[in-house]
Amino acid sequence: MEKKRVARERIAIDAWATYISPEGAKKWPPEFLHIFRKYKCPPNMFDGAPVEDMLAEMDAAGVDRIVLSAFYYDGQWVLSNEEVAELVRRHPNRFIGAGTVNIMQKPMQVAAEVDYLVGDLGLRCLRLEPYMYGDGMVGLPPNDKRYWPVYMKCSELGVTVAIQVGHTGPLLPSECGRPIYLDEVALSFPDLTILGCHIGQPWHEEMMVLAWKHPNVYLETSARGPRQWPQALVDFAKGWGQDKVIWATDYPLLGFDRTLGELEALGVTDTVYRKIVRDNLLRALRLEQ
Repeated sequence: MEKKRVARERIAIDAWATYISPEGAKKWPPEFLHIFRKYKCPPNMFDGAPVEDMLAEMDAAGVDRIVLSAFYYDGQWVLSNEEVAELVRRHPNRFIGAGTVNIMQKPMQVAAEVDYLVGDLGLRCLRLEPYMYGDGMVGLPPNDKRYWPVYMKCSELGVTVAIQVGHTGPLLPSECGRPIYLDEVALSFPDLTILGCHIGQPWHEEMMVLAWKHPNVYLETSARGPRQWPQALVDFAKGWGQDKVIWATDYPLLGFDRTLGELEALGVTDTVYRKIVRDNLLRALRLEQ
């Protein structure tokens, strides 16, 4: 007889997910489509789906909330900051808003936009992806001065910055994603909480050491299911880095149930599991209360 799966306690909070509507699905840049096929993404990545389908997947997997992320690239919004804010307004107990900003503007424009995202839209996290800020061959590493207005405003406002690290899946530059660039940022802005997202491969040990070194730096696992984690990261998550690892999917790139099941299969203790899927993120976002 097939063993019935015990329902998972609904405590998990996904640190990086995007809602893809039928309209948004038509707006993916061509640079991204090949990696979606490599990941064998589900149809909702390509065709979109009602937001109710996403909520149902969360419920089935035992996901309490997600950090819902805007996505912008090369003049095209797949999900805008305003759309994120509206979804958070409609589902305040399920979504936490994360926006993005174009840093390739004059510093005061960037600072004003961060004020708008946090003050007017109520977003709790700013998402930055270094490969986006360049010419398609060379990106802009996160210690470049053009990021500084974002760091200054987010530090002032108590808002977390989530930065993609590691190689890129899309056909865009990877070197700007070296985690070591975050060392200078963390030293310059010790009051700014920084998430290094996508674990940082092939430089994941840089990301692990930075998360261990800096009180304000965390390693976030979006787009990398636990079954594919390097053994060094598994050891880090179970032991010396258990307070600094944050679960995320980059949904719909990866699914909620799949990645949580893979994390359970690693044999983490209940205490470590709760830290990785919930407590560490709440601390990073300053939402512990």
